[in-house]
Amino acid sequence: MKSVTINNQKYFFLKLTWVDIAGLSTLEGDTDFNKLKCATIITEAYLYDVFEENGKEYVRTFSSYSLDPDPGYGDRNVYPLEVFDKQSQKAIRQARRAMLKT
Repeated sequence: MKSVTINNQKYFFLKLTWVDIAGLSTLEGDTDFNKLKCATIITEAYLYDVFEENGKEYVRTFSSYSLDPDPGYGDRNVYPLEVFDKQSQKAIRQARRAMLKT
C-alpha cells in the first residue's frame, strides 16, 4: 500500500468512494426534480486519522503536503464515516490499523 512518512508517522494513500449531497435553488417541476440525485465522488488522498465525536466516527484526509521547512498538510477534508461506501470504509479501517502498527 502506497504511503508517505511525515514527522515519523506513516500515512496511507487511499482511493475512496463516497456520496455527496446535491442541491439546486432554482424552481423546477416534477420531471426535473425527480432527476435530482446525490453525486458519487471519488477522492484520492492520504488518511490522516479517524476520530469519534458525539458517538459518530469521522475521517480526515489530505492530498498534498510539504516537508520543508516545516511539515504541513494541504487539501484537507473531514467526512462522516458513513458517507463512504462499504469497500471504502473497509479500506479506511485497514489503513488505520496499519497506521497504529507503525
